[in-house]
Amino acid sequence: MRLALPPLDAHAHVDTSIAPNMLRELRAVVVAVTREPCEWDAALARRDPSTLWAIGAHPGVAGALDDFDVDRFRKALDTAAFVGEVGLDARATTNRERQRQVFDAVLDSLVDEPRPVTIHSTAATGDVLAALSARTVTAPVLHWWRGERAQTTTALGIGCFFSINAHEVTRPRVLDLVPRERVLTETDFPHTRRYDRASTRPGSLDAVEAHLELRWNTDRLGVRRQVWRNFGSLLVETRVIDRMPRAILAALASAGFEG
Repeated sequence: MRLALPPLDAHAHVDTSIAPNMLRELRAVVVAVTREPCEWDAALARRDPSTLWAIGAHPGVAGALDDFDVDRFRKALDTAAFVGEVGLDARATTNRERQRQVFDAVLDSLVDEPRPVTIHSTAATGDVLAALSARTVTAPVLHWWRGERAQTTTALGIGCFFSINAHEVTRPRVLDLVPRERVLTETDFPHTRRYDRASTRPGSLDAVEAHLELRWNTDRLGVRRQVWRNFGSLLVETRVIDRMPRAILAALASAGFEG
């Protein structure tokens, strides 16, 4: 039985050339992140009603760091409603100082022009928190968060949201601390497939939603309503709700979001 609300995938990797009908067939709302500036123009030209395209520069991709230009990024923000994937990665072979330069430039831009930003922090949770604490970035989204309990508490204190995937639901140091009002769901497709074999495409959130049903003592529709309301709060806090396609606004209304 199809539910009244679609699943919400707050972080997935989608090729910018994918056919629109393939995205419709997902029957999910997806925040499609990009990894390199060479993808930005194609992403921003898309008009998919249920896929929200983000502009990013992945810290683990050398070409993304080399090609990043802050003036071009600020200009792209005029059109972009989402930013990601950006952040820091201490396990990557890319230059750490250049990672930090790019991440700082992105965050500084978002102080002036708030956008939902989905942040990578592999082996660099402390450095990411330090960068966020050094400036006022509205409602950053920590994707696939691996921070310790004290770091999670710090992240909550600076207003972070957490996008949770099928691997994270097995790690209570996140969900035990994060209020349900700050939780989003994600696949990080295709990277979580090694943990969740059922996650065969963006929007395949069954394992995450099933776990949240038990944790929150509700049904699947209750989980989706909560996640959509959280998403609505994120859009309001970052002042991009007026940029949302009609299908997104309809889903928010169906979830009972009144922001």
